[in-house]
Amino acid sequence: MKPTAVGITWYRREADYVRLKAMFTDGEKLPDTYDEWLQEAKKVSDFLTLEGFNVVRVYLDPKTLPAWCKTQSYEMDATARSRYATDFVAGKV
Repeated sequence: MKPTAVGITWYRREADYVRLKAMFTDGEKLPDTYDEWLQEAKKVSDFLTLEGFNVVRVYLDPKTLPAWCKTQSYEMDATARSRYATDFVAGKV
């Protein structure tokens, strides 16, 4: 059975995207620009919606995410981003 909601990490325009990308230990794996990232993120979101999921955009905040990662013992990477989105949807954040 598929979960009814799935969280996907989302960024605000340039300032947050650029800042967070620089903070991530795997930032080089993300697209260079916000617009490139947004195009890919919309494709993922649309696909998940077509698959029957309720997609929840989980905005990452460069002011609060580092502290959350530290308290959860995560590096600032894809694993942390994914876990944060999952926890957010589950009401744990």
